[in-house]
This record gives sequence, C-alpha cells and structure tokens, in this order.
Amino acid sequence: MEDDLEYYITFPTPTPKETYPDESKEDDDYVFVNGANGEKEPVVFLLGWLGAKDQHLAKYSSIYNQRGCITIRYTSPTSYLFVRPDIKLLAIARKLLSLLKDMSLDNHPVFFHMMSNNGSTLYYYISQAMGETDAPAINVRGCIFDSTPAPRRIFTAATAIYEVTPGSVWMKLCASLGMVIYLVGWGVLSVLWTIISGKLPKHPPWALVEEQSRCPQLFLYSKADKLISSDDVDFFIAERQKLGIPVMAKCWTDSQHVQHYRQYPDEYTNSVYNFLTTCLSRDVAKDEEVACSSSTDADKAKSD
Repeated sequence: MEDDLEYYITFPTPTPKETYPDESKEDDDYVFVNGANGEKEPVVFLLGWLGAKDQHLAKYSSIYNQRGCITIRYTSPTSYLFVRPDIKLLAIARKLLSLLKDMSLDNHPVFFHMMSNNGSTLYYYISQAMGETDAPAINVRGCIFDSTPAPRRIFTAATAIYEVTPGSVWMKLCASLGMVIYLVGWGVLSVLWTIISGKLPKHPPWALVEEQSRCPQLFLYSKADKLISSDDVDFFIAERQKLGIPVMAKCWTDSQHVQHYRQYPDEYTNSVYNFLTTCLSRDVAKDEEVACSSSTDADKAKSD
C-alpha cells in the first residue's frame, strides 16, 4: 500500500531454462529470464477493467509470473469516472510510476497490459505522466490492449456501469442514469470548449491513437464483443500502423468482452508470449528502446 493506492505486486521465482521440458525450441524461448546473465525481469502493469477484482487480475498475472515476469496489478475506482477523472487518474498514474523507482525496478523492461476502456484510460494518464519533466526514466518495451480501445459512447458506458454496480436493479439503473447525465454534460462542455478554443477535445482512451510512443502494441479483441466494437479496434490499429508503430493482433469471432482468455486460454497465452518474446529479442529491443526513449524525450521537450 502507498497512501490510498491499493495495488498488488507479485515477484515470481524464475525457473532456469534448463529445467523446462525440451519439447520445442519455442517453449525455451518463452522463458524470458533465467538469471544466468544478470538479466532484468520484465515488469508488467496489469490495469483492470471497470469493477475488476484482484482475484480476476491474478489469473492474468499468472500468465506472466510463470515465465519470470514481475506483475503489478491495479484497477482504478469506479467513482473516479465521475469527479475530475483527469486530476485523480493523473495522480494515480504518477504513483504507479513511482513504484518502479521505489522498488528499484526502473531499469527493468516494462510492459503495460490494459483491460477494457477503464484500463486504457488509466494508461492514457500514465502516458501523460511519463512525458513530464520530473518523470522517472522507464524502459517501456510494449503495450497490450485487451478488449480496448473505443471512443466514449453513452450506451456502452451506461451498460458497463450497470453491470459493475452492486445491489438491486434500481441501484444499477440509478448508477447508469448518473453516467448518462455525466456524459451528456461532458459532451456539452466539450462543444463549448471547441467553440471557445477552436480546438477539438481529446477524450481518453481514444486519444491514445495519437500517442507519441512508438513501442510495439498487441491487440486482443473479438467481433462478438458487445461493448467494444471490433471495427473501432481495427480503425485504431490502422491509424497506429500509419504512424509506423509495430502492431500484432489477435481477433476472435465469438468471445465476449474481456473473456478471451477464459474462452481461449492457449491462444491468448501464446499471443502474449509471442509478443513479449518479440519485444525482448535483442534486435527489436535495441531499435524500440531508442524509439520509446526518443518519444518520451520529445514529450518532455514539448512540456518545457
């Protein structure tokens, strides 16, 4: 715990490659750290979907832990969506980044794994925090988007709030109505801001389509997702590719929102391992490390 930041961190016991069954060369490659050469364990931030419990995120954590990665799990509170989310989530983002320095993990390769728009929204503010002048230098190697991102839509947001609100149907309906009123009000303010400033507002997480980072990205999504349209994800992927970002994607036909791992555990795990292996390979890592650090430096220069 740090102040009111309720996060969970897991340090695995890395298993030397020699102890793994020699079934295939690919399996050996999936062991990211064996400690023989003083390698630094990858650190993976797992950013949960709206209302996610740690017992749910822990299942995803095990994917990384069994291959020698350190995981930090965190889900932003639902209440933060209603009252000044920009201020509250930016403060949370700074605290999460400071964990790396506090635990002497800031020189480890770092990955971000975002679940749904809630996780991507928090990552948006983490991205903003990484561009600040006093931000710790972090070696970001890649980002994984699970069932995200998509633009803000009233129906989608109201449905998500309804599903995660505990209590009776009336409680759920009241919470959903509150979200509708909030989004409508925010939309009116956005229009006024556009008229006054002449600039289009950037709403997270969709604003990540213009993120300066050039680190590789993996997208895990489905055509059957009722909350996040696969068309939105496809568009986002295309826009990132136009900017020269290395992109990998896995799209299923029938898995539901943030249920891809539950329905297809082997395919999901292999997609994640392939992505991490690619990002951590020597040839790619050197190029991407330069690209990521250069984009961060550019962000800081803009802020100066």
